[in-house]
Amino acid sequence: MKPVAIVILAAGKGTRMKSDLPKVLHPLLGRPMLDYVLETARQLKAQKTLVVVGHQAERVQETFKNHKVIFIHQQPQLGTGHAVQMAQGELASSQGQVLVLSGDVPLLQKETLKQLLQLQRRAKASLSLLTTEVEDPKGYGRIVRDLQGRVTKIVEEKEALPQEREIKEINAGIYCFDANFLFRFLPRLSRKNKQKEYYLTDLVHLACRENLQVSAYRYPCSEEVLGINDHRELARSGQILRQQVLDHWMRQGVSILDPSTTYIEKTVRIGSNCVIGPFSVLRGKTRIGTNCVIHSHVVIENSVVKDGLTILPFSRIMNRVMNQA
Repeated sequence: MKPVAIVILAAGKGTRMKSDLPKVLHPLLGRPMLDYVLETARQLKAQKTLVVVGHQAERVQETFKNHKVIFIHQQPQLGTGHAVQMAQGELASSQGQVLVLSGDVPLLQKETLKQLLQLQRRAKASLSLLTTEVEDPKGYGRIVRDLQGRVTKIVEEKEALPQEREIKEINAGIYCFDANFLFRFLPRLSRKNKQKEYYLTDLVHLACRENLQVSAYRYPCSEEVLGINDHRELARSGQILRQQVLDHWMRQGVSILDPSTTYIEKTVRIGSNCVIGPFSVLRGKTRIGTNCVIHSHVVIENSVVKDGLTILPFSRIMNRVMNQA
């Protein structure tokens, strides 16, 4: 298997969030959204992982200072192509695949990226990209294909012709590059566009113009691969993650009486044969032992509940070890 290097783009301000907090630090189930992307990257056991930071870079770096990543500063921020150009020096020794991800896609799964990596290797493509279809493609780059169904370019919405804006297949912003191709073509990117930015997507057009292989993985589940741009999408992603956590614990033998009103963060651990009542909130590094009953309207944060205990309704437990009810 070819060695893999990962570049995570996390420099943007996230203007549509309308917040002083950098977009990639907005919390989902108690964790910054970028933390989910880094977890997925770790699971791939990459040769190295680079995180490109820009807006409030120091704040992002401080949050993830204990992670085994290399931070790259992008200043000024001149587009996605420019972000990867900033990382090129650290990538110079890479000889295999370069996976480019976005820091605002917390639902992305390891298995999906493995399939993209396999597609690039199998097709011997200069680059492979992940696409998906949405009913409302506004704001996304459109995938343009020829009559044989081959991808010929990605056109950003501000550059798109009226007929191109009707295309519902969009770019998810997730790419797998052959390293040699990437390093050879990155310097060819231009800012001759309405945004005056270096578009990473222009590499698709450059590859096609040179008759190089471009492959696309059309992914059926758009919710997993699309980024978060505003608080509505943040809440929607939070709901999906919350349900995944609840499903996990119910499969482990935990009885959750009303999943629709129960909030459990991903960092929580729960023993077997427990019962969790409605409107319960379990946060942080909370540890629930076996055979416990957590009644309704209970909040437990960064606490330990020993085996066999019953927590009465409307209890609030913070930073404690509960040895008896």
